Amino acid sequence: MQKSFIYLPLLFFISLFLVDKIFTLDFFKNKFLQTGNVVYYRHREILFEKYKKAIPNETRKIILAMGDSRAYAFSNLAFNADRKSKYVIYNFSAPQAIVAYSLQWLEKILELEKKPNLVFLVLSPEGFDDQKLLMHKPFLRLGADSQFIEKYWDQIPENDKHEFNLDRLIAFRRIEFDFKLLFERWKSGRMREYNPNFNADMFILNLYNGEQLAYTSIVNDEKKLLTDSERMAKIYLSGFQVHHTQFFFLEKFLSLAKYNQVTVFVILPKVYSEYKKYWDKLNLTEIWWKKVVDIANRHSAYTYDFNTISDCELFYDASHQSTICYDKQVNFLITEWEKLSK
Repeated sequence: MQKSFIYLPLLFFISLFLVDKIFTLDFFKNKFLQTGNVVYYRHREILFEKYKKAIPNETRKIILAMGDSRAYAFSNLAFNADRKSKYVIYNFSAPQAIVAYSLQWLEKILELEKKPNLVFLVLSPEGFDDQKLLMHKPFLRLGADSQFIEKYWDQIPENDKHEFNLDRLIAFRRIEFDFKLLFERWKSGRMREYNPNFNADMFILNLYNGEQLAYTSIVNDEKKLLTDSERMAKIYLSGFQVHHTQFFFLEKFLSLAKYNQVTVFVILPKVYSEYKKYWDKLNLTEIWWKKVVDIANRHSAYTYDFNTISDCELFYDASHQSTICYDKQVNFLITEWEKLSK
């Protein structure tokens, strides 16, 4: 009888394994919606279906906005009536999105019969440091499909592969289950928000074409911005290194766009001056942006550094300008494109 206790640990782990398999069900892959990053990555799948249905009858020039959260506000809502009749923007940006994520969507979109005319590709140096494991989280965890992973498996850093394999082994880990959110939704009777059809954040993204205009401020909170600059630097720039991984995907992205005669504007977004000082301490203009410019030039793409071009000084936080700045910036880019098209 006492020997039966030997099997209890084994039974315990078998039970855990069986319970974990629940989180591999289609419900958790496609219907279970929490909050934060996952909303954007799930929405872009919905946006792609909307895009596919809309473009066969689209007479306007098609523009894609891609990149990380600093591209959220790229929207044709910035246009006057004349430009709205000529151009439409679909926003496929996502939080902490690396170039690989943008490449995945570009490959899918270029498989369709009608090609986009212009891409705004917003890049940030933070995404080029493999040590931060941004390839795994959020991209591999939330945004990568199996075909892309198989195709580019050899280009994924080993540490990201390790984390991804753990996600495949332990499905609950991949869910990033938020118990606090569960309690809050249960307590307030908002459990149906786990369904994308009833989720307020998803509703906002579905209003137009994926843009997010919540990062709005009409005056700078200098104290908050200074504190935020220090916080961001500690998170993303501590021990910072520039690695090759995302440059590989940038080359693929720009090469594919050029082959399909799609114009690309590579954009470095403007950040708060105190946070920009951390970029300057790392000499990112020379060791990162200059390399981006060189790659863009080789593939007939165009580069724009809004830290030097834009005169708007309003910031939502140290990393994101206020959406008030984007009307002028988007129209500036369209004017640039119109000059090139003459």
